[in-house]
Amino acid sequence: MTPVLWTFGPFHLYSYGLSIAIGVLTALFLMTRRSAKEEFLGPDILFDMTSTVLIWGFAGARLFFVAQNFSYYRSEPLKIFAVWEGGLIFYGGALLAGAGFWLLTRRKKLPFWRSLDFIVPYGALTHAFGRIGCFLNGCCYGKVCNLPWAVKFPGLARAVHPTQLYEAVYDFALFIFLSHRRKQPHFDGQISLLYFALYGMGRYLIEFLREPGWIGWGLTANQWLSAAIILFAFMIFMNHQKNTK
Repeated sequence: MTPVLWTFGPFHLYSYGLSIAIGVLTALFLMTRRSAKEEFLGPDILFDMTSTVLIWGFAGARLFFVAQNFSYYRSEPLKIFAVWEGGLIFYGGALLAGAGFWLLTRRKKLPFWRSLDFIVPYGALTHAFGRIGCFLNGCCYGKVCNLPWAVKFPGLARAVHPTQLYEAVYDFALFIFLSHRRKQPHFDGQISLLYFALYGMGRYLIEFLREPGWIGWGLTANQWLSAAIILFAFMIFMNHQKNTK
């Protein structure tokens, strides 16, 4: 794999960071175009939303990873800030990014669910690029396997599932599906709830192919979180259906 793409003296261009940057810029470009067509969420608001989600999301993703690997970071505290080496957990980022997004919509007096419906598909797109970055960085790989597309990462004795690419493909498919679904009639929040449920299902299944962590009753921490998010989305959806009858 290629964690570092380019080096000039003390400066390094990391494939993980570049992948995230490409994803963010692509999402921001597409959001700006869509916003102009729909006359909803101007460029300034979109920039505020994107920067809020990024800052809060990175903080949450890193804190969650550090919490899961606290014994290592307790002896290497400065490594907590080495985000270019990888070590971000999506669910931690999603939870904190959601909180930051909610606070921003409150401060700007924007409709929360409608705004979230607008931005969520592009979150899936950015996440897909992030998983490509994970693949290039050589982290977040899966279990040992003998399939033709198995990948041997540096430092591993045997080839493993490229689960980063599995999830990248799934996230790209989610982006396409949700973008198409937004063009059809839907209630505010439906696109977001679809994303939560579908991503949770996909992540739950992919976790079976990844190295386990925080096992509880046969499931990983991410599988428990996936199940909780699916249940959360289902309950809100049913509550909306009940209130509209």
